Amino acid sequence: MEDSLKDKVDRMKAKAELFIKEDIRAFIVDTDETYYFCDILLVGDNHITFQDFSGKRKGEKTRLLWLDVKDIEEYEEDRKDD
Repeated sequence: MEDSLKDKVDRMKAKAELFIKEDIRAFIVDTDETYYFCDILLVGDNHITFQDFSGKRKGEKTRLLWLDVKDIEEYEEDRKDD
């Protein structure tokens, strides 16, 4: 059964709030297939605000409407054993 758009947005909001609480870096994809490697700064009712830590937008803050967010996942860094 396919989730409604509202359910999907609510799940992404909850995940983003957890990422802030646990200081987890995120990988966000928007509806234009733009990729963001970022730290989430603010989870609002209608939008998410984050700051890119990598790529051509490194250091930039971005605000996206939830309706424009396609997916949010945990950013997994390549970890090397020291």
